[in-house]
Amino acid sequence: RSSFRGFWSLFITQFQGAFSDNLLKNLVIFVAIFAASMTRTQQHQFGESIGALFSLPFILFSMAGGFLADRFSKRSVMLGVKVFELAIMSLVLVGLWTMNRNILLACVFLMGTHSAFFGPSKYGSLPELLPDRKLSWGNGLLELGTFMAIILGTVVAAVFSKKFHDQQWVSGVILMGLAVIGFFTCLGITRVPAADPAKKFRPN
Repeated sequence: RSSFRGFWSLFITQFQGAFSDNLLKNLVIFVAIFAASMTRTQQHQFGESIGALFSLPFILFSMAGGFLADRFSKRSVMLGVKVFELAIMSLVLVGLWTMNRNILLACVFLMGTHSAFFGPSKYGSLPELLPDRKLSWGNGLLELGTFMAIILGTVVAAVFSKKFHDQQWVSGVILMGLAVIGFFTCLGITRVPAADPAKKFRPN
């Protein structure tokens, strides 16, 4: 029963992270494009650069995230990532308050890094939280929640860009609040031991 509670805590934490990722990524696109005079070509280039900045960390850091997920307790890794998210959202708040495009671009990259490190622990923890007969159910539910969060984050970003047009710091406060919620739901994930405490990191 406690493992199922741990799974639902993981589900909510993952939903919040994916929602915040996509809310931030799309909000930066909307804010930067509509707050500055750009040609259509520049708008496309800027949107593509944000997509690249968000995706690059998955190429660079996913394997390192897998190492950490084996070397340490997956719950501990996820908690560390959520603390990192709190720091990122503090920077996001500064970026939205000052409307500094470079800070916001850096935050998009950092949130991609957050997700790259979170992913291996998230998926790797499922066999530790659920019985074998529930693994497919758990994977399916986690994927459903992730895609729902992606869609909702994209929609809400458009709403925020319009609603808080001259006060985007409000969006930053909301993102900060969501990060706090994600940290506390992560605390509810079941404690599990490290899978391979003696594992050595191989740079290759």
